[in-house]
Amino acid sequence: MEKKINDASCQLLGSFFTIFAHATRMRILCALQYQPRTVTEIANYADLSITNTSQHLRLMRDRGAVISEKQAQSVYYRIADPRFAQAMHMIREALQERMQQETNDVAIPARHQKTTRVLQPA
Repeated sequence: MEKKINDASCQLLGSFFTIFAHATRMRILCALQYQPRTVTEIANYADLSITNTSQHLRLMRDRGAVISEKQAQSVYYRIADPRFAQAMHMIREALQERMQQETNDVAIPARHQKTTRVLQPA
């Protein structure tokens, strides 16, 4: 028997995936994929303003994508769960493979087409 869709689970996923649906937030996640960083470091790495970075980080923290830790005078952000970064990599690889396949699919028919010479007026 097929399982029914769990609405609460779909709502949770939909809310979380808004993090991945915004290019600026993806840039922030990329900045954090290998090490924790401060807001200033993230902004510099992702070429964003500090204010914009802070606003996005607040939303990302509220949704559970990143966590913050105070160390001395600085607050460091990191991806909350390494599986989030792994998911990013898996999706990126799948998309790149898909784009490569589409490029190959378009290129194959072009090679098999007869070429016709178009004469240019003299």
